[in-house]
Amino acid sequence: MSARSEQRWKRRGQRENNEQAALAGMIEGLGLPRSPRVAAATTTRNHTRAYVRQWMTAHAAEYDGCTALAEGANAALRLPADCLDDETHWIWDEALRAIERAGGEA
Repeated sequence: MSARSEQRWKRRGQRENNEQAALAGMIEGLGLPRSPRVAAATTTRNHTRAYVRQWMTAHAAEYDGCTALAEGANAALRLPADCLDDETHWIWDEALRAIERAGGEA
C-alpha cells in the first residue's frame, strides 16, 4: 500500500468518525433516545473458592510461602484486585492451608 493510499484511507476514516460524532451530537441536541450501548467486557473472573483452593494445592510446592502463593494465584487467575490488600480475605486462609498440606513453611 502506498503512502498516498494510506493517507486516503486515514482521511476517509477520520471523516466518517467525525460525521458519526456530529450525528450523535445532533441526536443528543434534539433529545431523541439513543440506542443502548454495549456493556464493556470485564477482565476479572470471579473464580470459586474451591477452584482457587484446587489451584493453590496443585501449585503450592512451586512457591516459598503463603504470600508468594497468594500473589501467584492472583496473577494466574486474575482475582479481584483488592483481595491481597484485605488481610481477612479468604485467599490468605487457602494459601496457608495449601502450604501446610504441601509440607512447607508459612
